[in-house]
Amino acid sequence: MPAIADIQRHLGDDFTLERELGGGGMSRVYVAYDRRLERRVAIKVLRPELAAGVSLERFRREIKMAASLQHPLIVPVLDVGELDGLPYFLMPFVEGESLRTRLGRGRLSIIDTVRILRDVARALAVAHSRGVVHRDIKPDNVLLANDAAVVADFGVAKAFERARHGGSGEFTAPPTHTTEGMSLGTPAYMAPEQVAADPQASFPVDIYAVGVLAYEMLVGTPPFSGRSPQQVMAAHIAELPVPVAQLRPDTPPALAALVMQCLEKDPARRPVNAAALVDALEDPQVVSGSFTPVLDDGTGQYALRALSGAQPAAHNRGVGTWPRVAFAAVGAVVVASLAWYAGLRDGEAVAGGATNTNARTAPAAVPDTTPSVAVLPFAYLSADSSQRFTAAAITEAITSALSLERGLRVSSGAASEALQRRLAEGDTSRTPVQTLVEGVVEVQQNRVRLTVRLVDARTGFTLFADRLEGSRTDLFAMEDTVADAMRELLRGHFALASPDSAKARAAH
Repeated sequence: MPAIADIQRHLGDDFTLERELGGGGMSRVYVAYDRRLERRVAIKVLRPELAAGVSLERFRREIKMAASLQHPLIVPVLDVGELDGLPYFLMPFVEGESLRTRLGRGRLSIIDTVRILRDVARALAVAHSRGVVHRDIKPDNVLLANDAAVVADFGVAKAFERARHGGSGEFTAPPTHTTEGMSLGTPAYMAPEQVAADPQASFPVDIYAVGVLAYEMLVGTPPFSGRSPQQVMAAHIAELPVPVAQLRPDTPPALAALVMQCLEKDPARRPVNAAALVDALEDPQVVSGSFTPVLDDGTGQYALRALSGAQPAAHNRGVGTWPRVAFAAVGAVVVASLAWYAGLRDGEAVAGGATNTNARTAPAAVPDTTPSVAVLPFAYLSADSSQRFTAAAITEAITSALSLERGLRVSSGAASEALQRRLAEGDTSRTPVQTLVEGVVEVQQNRVRLTVRLVDARTGFTLFADRLEGSRTDLFAMEDTVADAMRELLRGHFALASPDSAKARAAH
Protein backbone atom coordinates (compact mmCIF):
# COMPACT_ATOMS: atom_id res chain seq x y z
CA MET A 1 0.00 0.00 0.00
CA PRO A 2 1.16 3.59 -0.59
CA ALA A 3 2.69 5.30 2.42
CA ILE A 4 0.62 7.95 4.17
CA ALA A 5 3.10 10.57 2.94
CA ASP A 6 2.50 9.45 -0.66
CA ILE A 7 -1.25 9.70 -0.21
CA GLN A 8 -0.88 13.17 1.27
CA ARG A 9 1.24 14.33 -1.69
CA HIS A 10 -1.36 12.97 -4.09
CA LEU A 11 -4.24 14.71 -2.35
CA GLY A 12 -2.43 18.05 -2.27
CA ASP A 13 -3.05 21.02 -0.01
CA ASP A 14 -6.85 20.74 -0.14
CA PHE A 15 -6.80 17.74 2.20
CA THR A 16 -4.95 16.95 5.40
CA LEU A 17 -4.51 13.23 5.97
CA GLU A 18 -5.18 12.51 9.65
CA ARG A 19 -5.00 8.78 10.27
CA GLU A 20 -5.56 5.27 8.93
CA LEU A 21 -8.71 3.50 10.07
CA GLY A 22 -7.64 0.05 8.94
CA GLY A 23 -9.09 -1.98 6.15
CA GLY A 24 -11.87 -4.20 4.96
CA GLY A 25 -11.83 -7.01 2.47
CA MET A 26 -11.15 -4.82 -0.56
CA SER A 27 -9.52 -1.62 0.64
CA ARG A 28 -7.52 0.33 3.19
CA VAL A 29 -9.35 3.25 4.76
CA TYR A 30 -7.94 6.65 5.74
CA VAL A 31 -9.48 9.76 7.28
CA ALA A 32 -8.65 13.18 5.85
CA TYR A 33 -9.85 16.70 6.53
CA ASP A 34 -11.25 18.54 3.51
CA ARG A 35 -10.10 22.12 3.98
CA ARG A 36 -12.29 23.48 1.20
CA LEU A 37 -15.58 22.34 2.66
CA GLU A 38 -14.38 22.00 6.27
CA ARG A 39 -15.43 18.39 6.70
CA ARG A 40 -13.84 15.00 7.17
CA VAL A 41 -13.86 12.39 4.43
CA ALA A 42 -13.01 8.71 4.26
CA ILE A 43 -10.59 7.63 1.54
CA LYS A 44 -10.76 4.00 0.47
CA VAL A 45 -7.79 2.72 -1.53
CA LEU A 46 -8.14 -0.62 -3.31
CA ARG A 47 -5.61 -3.20 -2.12
CA PRO A 48 -2.71 -3.90 -4.51
CA GLU A 49 -3.39 -7.65 -4.58
CA LEU A 50 -6.91 -6.94 -5.85
CA ALA A 51 -6.05 -4.07 -8.19
CA ALA A 52 -4.10 -6.28 -10.61
CA GLY A 53 -5.98 -6.46 -13.88
CA VAL A 54 -8.48 -3.77 -12.91
CA SER A 55 -9.35 -1.23 -15.60
CA LEU A 56 -9.19 2.11 -13.80
CA GLU A 57 -11.32 3.82 -16.40
CA ARG A 58 -13.92 1.07 -16.21
CA PHE A 59 -13.92 1.28 -12.41
CA ARG A 60 -14.47 5.03 -12.62
CA ARG A 61 -17.42 4.62 -15.01
CA GLU A 62 -19.06 1.84 -13.01
CA ILE A 63 -18.88 3.65 -9.69
CA LYS A 64 -20.72 6.66 -11.13
CA MET A 65 -23.98 4.76 -10.64
CA ALA A 66 -23.27 4.44 -6.93
CA ALA A 67 -22.38 8.13 -6.79
CA SER A 68 -25.85 8.98 -8.11
CA LEU A 69 -27.60 7.46 -5.08
CA GLN A 70 -28.93 10.16 -2.79
CA HIS A 71 -30.62 9.11 0.46
CA PRO A 72 -30.04 9.86 4.17
CA LEU A 73 -29.40 6.16 4.87
CA ILE A 74 -26.84 5.78 2.05
CA VAL A 75 -23.26 7.01 2.37
CA PRO A 76 -22.60 8.60 -1.04
CA VAL A 77 -19.47 8.41 -3.16
CA LEU A 78 -17.99 11.91 -3.52
CA ASP A 79 -15.09 11.33 -5.88
CA VAL A 80 -12.99 8.61 -7.49
CA GLY A 81 -9.39 8.64 -8.61
CA GLU A 82 -6.09 6.79 -8.99
CA LEU A 83 -3.10 6.67 -6.66
CA ASP A 84 0.07 4.95 -7.91
CA GLY A 85 -2.07 2.72 -10.11
CA LEU A 86 -4.54 1.92 -7.33
CA PRO A 87 -8.18 3.06 -7.61
CA TYR A 88 -9.53 5.02 -4.67
CA PHE A 89 -12.79 6.77 -3.85
CA LEU A 90 -13.88 9.38 -1.33
CA MET A 91 -16.92 9.21 0.92
CA PRO A 92 -18.17 11.40 3.79
CA PHE A 93 -16.66 10.34 7.11
CA VAL A 94 -19.47 9.08 9.35
CA GLU A 95 -19.01 9.92 13.03
CA GLY A 96 -19.96 6.87 15.04
CA GLU A 97 -19.04 3.20 14.87
CA SER A 98 -19.52 0.33 12.49
CA LEU A 99 -21.90 -2.49 13.24
CA ARG A 100 -18.82 -4.71 13.28
CA THR A 101 -17.44 -2.73 16.22
CA ARG A 102 -20.79 -2.87 17.99
CA LEU A 103 -21.02 -6.64 17.53
CA GLY A 104 -17.63 -6.92 19.17
CA ARG A 105 -19.41 -6.09 22.44
CA GLY A 106 -21.95 -8.90 22.03
CA ARG A 107 -25.29 -9.61 20.42
CA LEU A 108 -27.94 -6.91 20.14
CA SER A 109 -31.36 -6.52 21.71
CA ILE A 110 -34.45 -7.33 19.68
CA ILE A 111 -35.35 -3.64 19.45
CA ASP A 112 -31.89 -2.57 18.24
CA THR A 113 -31.76 -5.44 15.77
CA VAL A 114 -35.06 -4.52 14.15
CA ARG A 115 -34.19 -0.80 14.15
CA ILE A 116 -30.92 -1.42 12.30
CA LEU A 117 -32.49 -3.93 9.91
CA ARG A 118 -35.20 -1.42 9.00
CA ASP A 119 -32.64 1.21 8.05
CA VAL A 120 -30.56 -1.25 6.02
CA ALA A 121 -33.66 -2.52 4.22
CA ARG A 122 -34.81 1.03 3.46
CA ALA A 123 -31.41 1.90 1.99
CA LEU A 124 -31.51 -1.26 -0.14
CA ALA A 125 -35.03 -0.48 -1.34
CA VAL A 126 -33.84 2.90 -2.63
CA ALA A 127 -30.74 1.44 -4.31
CA HIS A 128 -32.63 -1.48 -5.86
CA SER A 129 -35.21 0.91 -7.31
CA ARG A 130 -32.29 2.59 -9.10
CA GLY A 131 -30.92 -0.73 -10.33
CA VAL A 132 -27.97 -0.78 -7.89
CA VAL A 133 -27.18 -4.03 -6.07
CA HIS A 134 -24.84 -3.70 -3.10
CA ARG A 135 -23.38 -7.27 -3.19
CA ASP A 136 -21.31 -6.76 -0.07
CA ILE A 137 -23.72 -6.16 2.82
CA LYS A 138 -21.86 -6.96 6.05
CA PRO A 139 -21.36 -5.33 9.47
CA ASP A 140 -18.31 -3.40 8.26
CA ASN A 141 -20.46 -1.53 5.74
CA VAL A 142 -23.23 -0.61 8.19
CA LEU A 143 -22.36 2.49 10.19
CA LEU A 144 -24.23 3.52 13.34
CA ALA A 145 -24.50 7.27 13.80
CA ASN A 146 -27.04 9.99 14.58
CA ASP A 147 -29.71 7.55 15.74
CA ALA A 148 -29.63 5.70 12.41
CA ALA A 149 -27.83 2.94 10.54
CA VAL A 150 -26.37 4.07 7.23
CA VAL A 151 -25.00 1.81 4.52
CA ALA A 152 -21.68 2.42 2.76
CA ASP A 153 -19.94 1.04 -0.33
CA PHE A 154 -23.00 0.76 -2.57
CA GLY A 155 -22.02 -0.50 -5.99
CA VAL A 156 -18.32 -0.77 -5.18
CA ALA A 157 -18.21 -4.57 -5.36
CA LYS A 158 -19.99 -4.55 -8.71
CA ALA A 159 -17.70 -1.81 -10.07
CA PHE A 160 -14.67 -3.79 -8.95
CA GLU A 161 -15.89 -7.04 -10.51
CA ARG A 162 -16.77 -5.44 -13.83
CA ALA A 163 -13.55 -3.45 -13.98
CA ARG A 164 -11.50 -6.54 -13.19
CA HIS A 165 -13.22 -8.85 -15.67
CA GLY A 166 -13.53 -6.49 -18.60
CA GLY A 167 -17.19 -5.70 -18.06
CA SER A 168 -18.65 -9.21 -17.91
CA GLY A 169 -20.42 -8.35 -14.68
CA GLU A 170 -20.30 -12.01 -13.65
CA PHE A 171 -20.06 -12.97 -10.03
CA THR A 172 -16.85 -14.57 -8.89
CA ALA A 173 -15.97 -15.58 -5.39
CA PRO A 174 -13.49 -13.28 -3.65
CA PRO A 175 -9.98 -14.56 -3.00
CA THR A 176 -10.18 -17.24 -0.37
CA HIS A 177 -6.50 -17.76 0.23
CA THR A 178 -5.04 -16.20 3.36
CA THR A 179 -3.48 -12.84 2.59
CA GLU A 180 -1.92 -10.78 5.33
CA GLY A 181 -4.25 -7.96 6.38
CA MET A 182 -7.09 -9.22 4.23
CA SER A 183 -10.53 -9.72 5.76
CA LEU A 184 -11.87 -13.23 5.43
CA GLY A 185 -15.28 -12.23 6.74
CA THR A 186 -16.94 -11.51 3.41
CA PRO A 187 -17.69 -15.17 2.53
CA ALA A 188 -19.89 -15.33 5.66
CA TYR A 189 -22.44 -13.03 4.00
CA MET A 190 -22.52 -14.46 0.47
CA ALA A 191 -25.73 -15.87 -0.97
CA PRO A 192 -25.60 -19.38 -2.48
CA GLU A 193 -25.97 -18.03 -6.02
CA GLN A 194 -23.17 -15.57 -5.34
CA VAL A 195 -20.87 -18.37 -4.18
CA ALA A 196 -21.80 -20.38 -7.27
CA ALA A 197 -20.85 -17.43 -9.54
CA ASP A 198 -24.35 -17.36 -11.05
CA PRO A 199 -24.31 -14.63 -13.74
CA GLN A 200 -28.04 -14.04 -13.12
CA ALA A 201 -27.56 -13.30 -9.43
CA SER A 202 -29.05 -9.94 -8.58
CA PHE A 203 -31.09 -8.17 -5.89
CA PRO A 204 -31.88 -11.31 -3.81
CA VAL A 205 -28.19 -11.59 -2.83
CA ASP A 206 -28.65 -8.44 -0.73
CA ILE A 207 -31.76 -9.91 0.92
CA TYR A 208 -29.77 -13.02 1.86
CA ALA A 209 -26.97 -10.88 3.30
CA VAL A 210 -29.52 -8.98 5.40
CA GLY A 211 -30.65 -12.35 6.75
CA VAL A 212 -27.07 -13.19 7.74
CA LEU A 213 -26.72 -9.73 9.30
CA ALA A 214 -29.92 -10.23 11.32
CA TYR A 215 -28.81 -13.71 12.38
CA GLU A 216 -25.50 -12.35 13.65
CA MET A 217 -27.12 -9.46 15.53
CA LEU A 218 -29.55 -11.83 17.27
CA VAL A 219 -27.28 -14.80 17.91
CA GLY A 220 -23.87 -13.15 18.18
CA THR A 221 -22.27 -15.00 15.28
CA PRO A 222 -23.24 -15.51 11.63
CA PRO A 223 -24.38 -18.94 10.42
CA PHE A 224 -21.60 -21.50 9.90
CA SER A 225 -19.10 -19.50 11.98
CA GLY A 226 -15.86 -21.11 13.14
CA ARG A 227 -15.08 -22.66 9.74
CA SER A 228 -12.66 -21.81 6.97
CA PRO A 229 -13.89 -19.44 4.24
CA GLN A 230 -14.14 -22.34 1.78
CA GLN A 231 -16.22 -24.38 4.24
CA VAL A 232 -18.49 -21.41 4.97
CA MET A 233 -19.19 -20.82 1.29
CA ALA A 234 -19.89 -24.52 0.77
CA ALA A 235 -22.32 -24.43 3.70
CA HIS A 236 -24.19 -21.49 2.19
CA ILE A 237 -24.93 -23.70 -0.80
CA ALA A 238 -25.69 -27.01 0.84
CA GLU A 239 -26.38 -26.63 4.57
CA LEU A 240 -29.33 -25.23 6.52
CA PRO A 241 -28.40 -22.88 9.37
CA VAL A 242 -29.53 -23.65 12.90
CA PRO A 243 -32.85 -21.80 13.35
CA VAL A 244 -32.60 -18.44 15.10
CA ALA A 245 -35.36 -19.38 17.55
CA GLN A 246 -33.31 -22.35 18.74
CA LEU A 247 -30.26 -20.22 19.52
CA ARG A 248 -32.16 -17.12 20.75
CA PRO A 249 -35.47 -18.34 22.23
CA ASP A 250 -36.67 -14.83 23.13
CA THR A 251 -36.75 -13.84 19.44
CA PRO A 252 -40.35 -12.97 18.46
CA PRO A 253 -41.65 -15.76 16.18
CA ALA A 254 -42.42 -13.35 13.34
CA LEU A 255 -38.87 -11.96 13.40
CA ALA A 256 -37.31 -15.41 13.57
CA ALA A 257 -39.44 -16.57 10.64
CA LEU A 258 -38.49 -13.50 8.60
CA VAL A 259 -34.76 -14.02 9.20
CA MET A 260 -34.95 -17.65 8.13
CA GLN A 261 -36.97 -16.64 5.06
CA CYS A 262 -34.19 -14.25 4.04
CA LEU A 263 -31.76 -17.17 4.37
CA GLU A 264 -33.63 -19.41 1.96
CA LYS A 265 -31.30 -21.11 -0.53
CA ASP A 266 -33.73 -20.47 -3.39
CA PRO A 267 -33.82 -16.72 -4.17
CA ALA A 268 -37.48 -17.03 -5.17
CA ARG A 269 -38.40 -18.06 -1.61
CA ARG A 270 -36.91 -14.97 0.01
CA PRO A 271 -38.92 -11.75 0.47
CA VAL A 272 -39.77 -10.58 -3.02
CA ASN A 273 -37.75 -7.37 -2.74
CA ALA A 274 -36.27 -4.93 -0.28
CA ALA A 275 -39.51 -2.92 -0.14
CA ALA A 276 -41.37 -6.04 1.04
CA LEU A 277 -38.64 -6.54 3.63
CA VAL A 278 -39.21 -3.00 4.89
CA ASP A 279 -42.95 -3.68 5.20
CA ALA A 280 -42.30 -6.89 7.10
CA LEU A 281 -39.96 -5.15 9.54
CA GLU A 282 -42.49 -2.38 10.14
CA ASP A 283 -45.09 -4.83 11.37
CA PRO A 284 -45.45 -4.63 15.19
CA GLN A 285 -45.29 -8.41 15.50
CA VAL A 286 -41.56 -8.49 14.74
CA VAL A 287 -40.82 -6.74 18.02
CA SER A 288 -43.90 -7.42 20.12
CA GLY A 289 -43.63 -11.20 20.14
CA SER A 290 -47.27 -11.46 19.09
CA PHE A 291 -48.53 -14.90 18.14
CA THR A 292 -50.03 -13.42 14.99
CA PRO A 293 -48.97 -15.66 12.08
CA VAL A 294 -46.62 -14.39 9.40
CA LEU A 295 -48.32 -14.21 6.03
CA ASP A 296 -46.88 -16.06 3.05
CA ASP A 297 -45.40 -12.91 1.56
CA GLY A 298 -43.56 -12.21 4.79
CA THR A 299 -45.13 -8.82 5.37
CA GLY A 300 -47.92 -9.58 7.83
CA GLN A 301 -49.49 -6.28 6.77
CA TYR A 302 -52.89 -5.11 5.60
CA ALA A 303 -54.60 -8.52 5.76
CA LEU A 304 -58.12 -7.17 6.00
CA ARG A 305 -57.58 -4.60 3.28
CA ALA A 306 -56.24 -7.27 0.97
CA LEU A 307 -59.34 -9.38 1.58
CA SER A 308 -61.64 -6.42 0.99
CA GLY A 309 -59.88 -5.42 -2.22
CA ALA A 310 -58.94 -1.97 -0.91
CA GLN A 311 -55.55 -0.44 -1.55
CA PRO A 312 -52.98 -0.28 1.28
CA ALA A 313 -52.47 3.10 2.84
CA ALA A 314 -49.56 5.24 1.76
CA HIS A 315 -46.43 4.84 3.81
CA ASN A 316 -45.93 8.52 4.49
CA ARG A 317 -48.82 10.40 6.03
CA GLY A 318 -49.12 13.71 7.75
CA VAL A 319 -50.72 14.20 11.14
CA GLY A 320 -54.47 13.96 11.02
CA THR A 321 -54.58 12.33 7.59
CA TRP A 322 -55.99 8.99 8.72
CA PRO A 323 -59.48 9.60 7.30
CA ARG A 324 -62.27 8.52 9.60
CA VAL A 325 -64.24 7.46 6.55
CA ALA A 326 -61.57 4.87 5.77
CA PHE A 327 -61.64 3.57 9.34
CA ALA A 328 -65.43 3.37 9.22
CA ALA A 329 -65.30 1.49 5.93
CA VAL A 330 -62.82 -1.01 7.29
CA GLY A 331 -64.90 -1.32 10.44
CA ALA A 332 -67.94 -2.15 8.30
CA VAL A 333 -65.98 -4.88 6.53
CA VAL A 334 -64.89 -6.26 9.89
CA VAL A 335 -68.44 -6.29 11.21
CA ALA A 336 -69.78 -7.90 8.04
CA SER A 337 -67.07 -10.56 8.11
CA LEU A 338 -67.65 -11.35 11.77
CA ALA A 339 -71.40 -11.45 11.25
CA TRP A 340 -70.95 -13.90 8.39
CA TYR A 341 -68.62 -16.02 10.50
CA ALA A 342 -70.97 -15.93 13.49
CA GLY A 343 -73.92 -16.87 11.29
CA LEU A 344 -71.97 -19.79 9.89
CA ARG A 345 -71.08 -21.03 13.36
CA ASP A 346 -74.69 -20.60 14.56
CA GLY A 347 -75.89 -22.57 11.55
CA GLU A 348 -73.51 -25.37 12.43
CA ALA A 349 -74.77 -25.38 16.01
CA VAL A 350 -78.44 -25.54 14.92
CA ALA A 351 -77.73 -28.32 12.48
CA GLY A 352 -75.90 -30.25 15.14
CA GLY A 353 -78.72 -29.72 17.63
CA ALA A 354 -81.37 -30.98 15.20
CA THR A 355 -79.90 -34.45 15.26
CA ASN A 356 -79.89 -34.63 19.06
CA THR A 357 -83.20 -33.08 20.08
CA ASN A 358 -83.92 -35.84 22.63
CA ALA A 359 -80.47 -36.01 24.14
CA ARG A 360 -79.93 -34.72 27.64
CA THR A 361 -77.22 -32.14 27.83
CA ALA A 362 -75.77 -30.37 30.81
CA PRO A 363 -76.44 -26.66 30.77
CA ALA A 364 -73.49 -24.97 29.11
CA ALA A 365 -71.72 -22.12 30.79
CA VAL A 366 -72.69 -18.84 29.22
CA PRO A 367 -69.56 -17.12 28.00
CA ASP A 368 -69.03 -13.44 28.57
CA THR A 369 -69.77 -11.91 25.18
CA THR A 370 -69.16 -8.31 26.22
CA PRO A 371 -66.88 -6.75 23.62
CA SER A 372 -63.38 -6.55 25.05
CA VAL A 373 -60.01 -5.19 24.03
CA ALA A 374 -56.47 -4.99 25.39
CA VAL A 375 -54.05 -2.29 24.25
CA LEU A 376 -50.69 -4.03 24.47
CA PRO A 377 -47.75 -1.80 25.43
CA PHE A 378 -46.41 -0.27 22.23
CA ALA A 379 -42.81 -1.12 21.40
CA TYR A 380 -40.33 1.75 21.20
CA LEU A 381 -37.88 1.45 18.32
CA SER A 382 -35.14 4.04 18.53
CA ALA A 383 -31.62 4.46 19.83
CA ASP A 384 -32.68 7.78 21.40
CA SER A 385 -33.87 6.62 24.82
CA SER A 386 -34.94 10.16 25.78
CA GLN A 387 -38.12 9.71 23.74
CA ARG A 388 -39.04 6.30 25.14
CA PHE A 389 -41.97 7.89 26.94
CA THR A 390 -43.75 8.36 23.60
CA ALA A 391 -44.63 4.66 23.34
CA ALA A 392 -46.14 4.61 26.83
CA ALA A 393 -47.95 7.90 26.17
CA ILE A 394 -49.59 6.63 22.99
CA THR A 395 -50.52 3.33 24.65
CA GLU A 396 -52.13 5.20 27.53
CA ALA A 397 -53.92 7.62 25.20
CA ILE A 398 -55.53 4.78 23.24
CA THR A 399 -56.45 2.91 26.44
CA SER A 400 -58.03 6.02 27.96
CA ALA A 401 -60.00 6.80 24.80
CA LEU A 402 -61.36 3.26 24.55
CA SER A 403 -62.29 3.26 28.25
CA LEU A 404 -64.76 6.04 27.53
CA GLU A 405 -66.68 3.80 25.16
CA ARG A 406 -69.83 2.36 26.72
CA GLY A 407 -70.33 -1.34 26.25
CA LEU A 408 -66.62 -2.02 25.72
CA ARG A 409 -64.53 -3.83 28.34
CA VAL A 410 -60.96 -2.48 28.30
CA SER A 411 -58.07 -4.29 29.93
CA SER A 412 -56.03 -2.33 32.46
CA GLY A 413 -52.46 -1.36 31.69
CA ALA A 414 -51.01 -3.91 34.12
CA ALA A 415 -53.22 -6.70 32.77
CA SER A 416 -52.29 -5.82 29.19
CA GLU A 417 -48.61 -5.90 30.09
CA ALA A 418 -48.98 -9.35 31.64
CA LEU A 419 -50.93 -10.54 28.61
CA GLN A 420 -48.20 -9.33 26.25
CA ARG A 421 -45.60 -11.28 28.23
CA ARG A 422 -47.68 -14.45 28.02
CA LEU A 423 -48.24 -14.06 24.29
CA ALA A 424 -44.54 -13.45 23.74
CA GLU A 425 -43.87 -16.77 25.47
CA GLY A 426 -46.31 -18.51 23.14
CA ASP A 427 -49.10 -18.93 25.70
CA THR A 428 -52.35 -18.26 23.82
CA SER A 429 -54.53 -20.47 26.03
CA ARG A 430 -55.65 -17.65 28.33
CA THR A 431 -56.56 -14.66 26.21
CA PRO A 432 -59.20 -12.82 28.25
CA VAL A 433 -60.14 -10.34 25.52
CA GLN A 434 -61.50 -10.64 22.01
CA THR A 435 -59.32 -8.02 20.31
CA LEU A 436 -55.77 -6.72 20.68
CA VAL A 437 -54.31 -3.36 19.73
CA GLU A 438 -50.55 -3.41 19.26
CA GLY A 439 -48.07 -1.03 17.73
CA VAL A 440 -44.56 0.28 17.31
CA VAL A 441 -43.28 3.83 17.83
CA GLU A 442 -40.14 4.77 15.94
CA VAL A 443 -38.31 8.06 16.48
CA GLN A 444 -35.58 9.24 14.11
CA GLN A 445 -34.24 12.70 14.86
CA ASN A 446 -37.33 14.94 14.64
CA ARG A 447 -39.61 12.42 12.94
CA VAL A 448 -42.03 10.05 14.65
CA ARG A 449 -43.44 7.02 12.85
CA LEU A 450 -46.28 5.00 14.33
CA THR A 451 -47.45 1.58 13.15
CA VAL A 452 -50.66 0.23 14.69
CA ARG A 453 -52.58 -3.01 14.23
CA LEU A 454 -55.92 -4.43 15.33
CA VAL A 455 -55.70 -8.20 15.89
CA ASP A 456 -58.37 -10.85 16.50
CA ALA A 457 -57.13 -12.44 19.74
CA ARG A 458 -58.81 -15.76 18.98
CA THR A 459 -57.40 -16.37 15.51
CA GLY A 460 -54.36 -14.13 15.48
CA PHE A 461 -55.41 -12.57 12.18
CA THR A 462 -54.75 -8.91 11.45
CA LEU A 463 -58.04 -7.02 11.16
CA PHE A 464 -56.53 -3.67 10.36
CA ALA A 465 -53.07 -2.09 10.06
CA ASP A 466 -51.86 1.36 9.17
CA ARG A 467 -48.98 3.79 9.66
CA LEU A 468 -48.77 7.45 10.57
CA GLU A 469 -45.83 9.86 10.39
CA GLY A 470 -45.33 13.24 12.00
CA SER A 471 -42.81 15.37 13.87
CA ARG A 472 -42.05 15.39 17.57
CA THR A 473 -43.80 18.73 17.86
CA ASP A 474 -46.99 17.04 16.61
CA LEU A 475 -46.78 14.19 19.11
CA PHE A 476 -49.87 15.17 21.11
CA ALA A 477 -51.88 15.59 17.92
CA MET A 478 -50.73 12.13 16.82
CA GLU A 479 -51.82 10.65 20.14
CA ASP A 480 -55.30 12.17 19.79
CA THR A 481 -55.58 11.15 16.14
CA VAL A 482 -54.66 7.52 16.80
CA ALA A 483 -56.75 7.24 19.96
CA ASP A 484 -59.86 8.69 18.31
CA ALA A 485 -59.38 6.61 15.18
CA MET A 486 -59.02 3.34 17.12
CA ARG A 487 -62.08 4.22 19.19
CA GLU A 488 -64.15 4.77 16.07
CA LEU A 489 -62.80 1.63 14.42
CA LEU A 490 -63.64 -0.54 17.44
CA ARG A 491 -67.07 1.04 17.67
CA GLY A 492 -67.76 -0.24 14.17
CA HIS A 493 -65.95 -3.52 14.82
CA PHE A 494 -68.20 -4.38 17.78
CA ALA A 495 -71.31 -2.59 16.43
CA LEU A 496 -71.39 -0.35 19.51
CA ALA A 497 -73.82 2.52 19.74
CA SER A 498 -72.33 5.84 18.70
CA PRO A 499 -72.33 8.68 21.27
CA ASP A 500 -74.97 10.53 19.26
CA SER A 501 -77.36 7.57 19.21
CA ALA A 502 -76.83 7.01 22.93
CA LYS A 503 -77.74 10.62 23.66
CA ALA A 504 -80.82 10.31 21.47
CA ARG A 505 -82.05 7.24 23.40
CA ALA A 506 -81.45 9.03 26.71
CA ALA A 507 -83.46 12.05 25.52
CA HIS A 508 -86.48 9.82 24.87
